[in-house]
Amino acid sequence: MKDPTETDAKQDKTYHAYDTHHIPWYVRAMWIIFWIAAIWYVVKFAVPMVKRYF
Repeated sequence: MKDPTETDAKQDKTYHAYDTHHIPWYVRAMWIIFWIAAIWYVVKFAVPMVKRYF
């Protein structure tokens, strides 16, 4: 018998299907909140600091 690591999908007669996982709504909500907060921070603090720095 051959070593199982040496067989390919055609010889093994099985093909692996990798299904993606559904991202929960609350993870999407956390990302949206993160990006809104990041943009708010840049507009509120970073832009004025850069103006004073240069």
